[in-house]
Amino acid sequence: MRPQTYEDAAEAKVLSYVFAGRSGLENTSFALLDPEGKKLTRGSRSPSMTYGSAARFEEALKQVSAPYAAKARPIAGLPALKDLRIALNVAAADMRPLVVLRADDDDQRQRLRDAASTLAWDEDRVGRFHFVVLEGEATFEGLSPGAGMSVIQPDPYGLGGAVIAEAKAGATAKELAKALDRGLRAFEAKAREHDEHVREARRRGIRWETALPVTDSHDRRGRRPDRRGPRPGRSDR
Repeated sequence: MRPQTYEDAAEAKVLSYVFAGRSGLENTSFALLDPEGKKLTRGSRSPSMTYGSAARFEEALKQVSAPYAAKARPIAGLPALKDLRIALNVAAADMRPLVVLRADDDDQRQRLRDAASTLAWDEDRVGRFHFVVLEGEATFEGLSPGAGMSVIQPDPYGLGGAVIAEAKAGATAKELAKALDRGLRAFEAKAREHDEHVREARRRGIRWETALPVTDSHDRRGRRPDRRGPRPGRSDR
């Protein structure tokens, strides 16, 4: 899963169980869990910290998952982020297109969500998008307030973005799939140099205010001893 650390109290509780450092919840948490949420491996900050290499991690995934394979069921449900503010920021940080779903009523919203859920887990698309379902008036300049699906190229700091593909609310599953594929082709993953990215955020006065207090001590990393104030947006991580 892709955690949104320090943004949700219930999620923070789970992440603290997965892994917490000396000062509390870390910026990243990693462990393999069973279907009931019990840890099958020790917690750490990342797969590389636990396994050291991608090859060892791949082998561990095969071994750990083997006893559950016979009972495995197809994944269902849309892996949506909780609001537009966080969704834009996470998509910018992960350098992925953001799919925004907006509807006029609950029935239309559920139909759109169900159709997008099926497409989200398709072999050619899984893991390549972030999703958010809007129920209110949340928007940004350039995003149509009308119902339907929009694929967004987030700006580098997740403050907004550009629409790169669209589909109407009444679009068929095939039409929605085509819009997602158009968006994926049009999307540009723009790599950023970390320190330069943070300096530019500070110059522009861009700061990310977390919902929960940050307990990860960045000073211990020895990269920037001046990181003591509020941090820029999530995309500086």
